[in-house]
Amino acid sequence: MREDHSTLVGLGLSPEELEALGLGKPATAEPSGLMDAYLRRSNKKEDLATLRGHLRDVARWAQANGLQIRHVWFEQLSASKSHVRRREFEKATQAVMDGRSKTLGVWKTDRFDRRGMGAVGRMLDEFDRRQSRLVSVSEGLDSSQGGRMVFAILSERAREEARDIAKRVKIGHDSHKAEGRRGTGRPPFGLYSAPGSGKVEPHPDEYGTARRLADLLLDKKTTKDAAHQLNEEGHRTRSGATWSPTAVSKLAQSPLFAGMVPIRRRKTDEHGNPLDVWEGYGEPLRNEEGEAIRCGTGVVTPGEWFKIKALIAERTDERWAKGKPEAKYLGTGSYRCGRLRDKRGTGELESCGGSMSHRGGRYRCEVRQTRGKSICEGVVTLADRIDHAVGQAWVHHITALEPGDPVVVEIARRWLAFADPETQAMKDEAQKALEAALRRVKKLEDDFYVYGKMDEERFEELSEGQRAVIESTTATLEVLDAEADLSPLAQIDTLREAWEAADMADKRMLLKCALGKKGITVKPAARQGDHTPILERLEFGWLSKKDTTTEK
Repeated sequence: MREDHSTLVGLGLSPEELEALGLGKPATAEPSGLMDAYLRRSNKKEDLATLRGHLRDVARWAQANGLQIRHVWFEQLSASKSHVRRREFEKATQAVMDGRSKTLGVWKTDRFDRRGMGAVGRMLDEFDRRQSRLVSVSEGLDSSQGGRMVFAILSERAREEARDIAKRVKIGHDSHKAEGRRGTGRPPFGLYSAPGSGKVEPHPDEYGTARRLADLLLDKKTTKDAAHQLNEEGHRTRSGATWSPTAVSKLAQSPLFAGMVPIRRRKTDEHGNPLDVWEGYGEPLRNEEGEAIRCGTGVVTPGEWFKIKALIAERTDERWAKGKPEAKYLGTGSYRCGRLRDKRGTGELESCGGSMSHRGGRYRCEVRQTRGKSICEGVVTLADRIDHAVGQAWVHHITALEPGDPVVVEIARRWLAFADPETQAMKDEAQKALEAALRRVKKLEDDFYVYGKMDEERFEELSEGQRAVIESTTATLEVLDAEADLSPLAQIDTLREAWEAADMADKRMLLKCALGKKGITVKPAARQGDHTPILERLEFGWLSKKDTTTEK
């Protein structure tokens, strides 16, 4: 069966038609006789019959030119969102880059790439190096037959069209919000929005739980206490998960929770280009008179919402005012709860895996603390007892390693980053500066070679300046790497001495340096007063050689 069989069936093609189009069985030709096909639609409302027509045209072109279609790649992404990563598009081009086929076929250029001639030109360069090509079936274009200039012009036209679409969409969204429509996306828990209405109203199934949450907060319960209470009463989130303090806080502080239009902004990169990341929802949109714009009936009134927001902010300020306490315990951030619990009500048991925090001289399961005992009974153990045992285990583990072991080198590398943060920060800044200079050089090359925005003299002048920056930054990184000599730290005796001389904060860091992602799992005692040696209740996820290769 073909790898893309599910895609072809999803497009609504019958087995008979697939066979007629040469898509009924896997392609068997050599790469020179194979073609990958890429299809895209911008909106779910677009008729699938249109997509089937596009595929038929591409398949018939392939048959007429003696090619077999190796794989049909299909995805649905908005034409106006040029910043969105297109994974199927990447797979289609990568298949050609890897030599699995020599032709990438599309129905039309604007269905292929809307990033302009710069991006398309660079990709065609890579295709040329591999003696591969891009063809546009409906436009009769073939990059191997002198069609590159036309591809460049059409891709620029597609990019301008994408910008126009994005601008129209943004103006439409802003206008809708100003007129009291909530915007896009699913409304928060407890609310429902009829398709196309832009208004919110209480959700018949969720409102009761959402109102219960609001009443607990208005009764001056903390977000943690509210989460515990909801979990104990059997309430669950929309996805069926248990409530956490974070989930309670985010929901209660969304302006939509009170039926108000939220402010939401798209984040941008360092050059001002939009990213597919959003921020906001913290404040309501206001009109010229300063009044919050409403978009329906929320779970709480605007007055209740502002009161809840003030209560949460007050507690947050109190926590910050206390300052960060001095490190007293070893396992913070490293210990994990090993209590078995029900996996989302399925009856299947799984390890909790929640982090353990210290309180009152004991380590306690954070899931138990934040979500309540109805979710996890938790693990509690004396801090001094487990910290002493883990410290001894760390020393034994380090001394058992062989000199020159990659794990020892990785521990030393991590420890150097902790012990000399100033040098590490300098290296990070130098690396960022180097990457920024390389990006500027790339942009200069595009402006000169692709777009023709500057003359050769100006290009050489600016390029020379950036090359000087790159050489200087590279030299700085080399010096910092030379100064950051790992050889003394990569000695087992040195690491053991560092442990013995370290204060609790440094020991905590040394422990983390030697652990992998799993950390240390603490299993519960068999019963109260259980005298089982604590080491028998611990599972150490020590750093392995595999970790040293995957992290770099």
